[in-house]
Amino acid sequence: MCVEKTPWEQVIDFHGHTCPQISLGYRVAQIAMRELGIRPTPGTELMVTAQTHSCALDAFQVLNHATYGRGSLIVNEKKLHRYLFEYSGTPVRVEISVQPDIVEHLVIPEHLSTREKQNATLEAIQFILGSEETAFCTIQKG
Repeated sequence: MCVEKTPWEQVIDFHGHTCPQISLGYRVAQIAMRELGIRPTPGTELMVTAQTHSCALDAFQVLNHATYGRGSLIVNEKKLHRYLFEYSGTPVRVEISVQPDIVEHLVIPEHLSTREKQNATLEAIQFILGSEETAFCTIQKG
């Protein structure tokens, strides 16, 4: 019997492990798709511009089908967790900026023991995935 994986499981498989930044990317990718709605025309492609290199980008590749190889995933490094999702050739776009309080949970201190790192990682993921959307990010549609 074949069991279909959930979107979360697909992202984790692609990325290789769970971490706070992959949960951030997962959440941003879902918000973006909800806000963008249905693709305007069959010929349009979703373009994603990120303002930081991070594990979050892997979630965009899996869930939003925006990839480096096709040139639909671009990084304009500014060390900001701000992401622009737009359909090519259309004015359909949404910018998602992650709140600073959320970003603080992305880094797990190195001085922790292995068990403490695991616990801190799980707590950060739960915090990121469970935060109220208004506390998680700001959304601007254009």
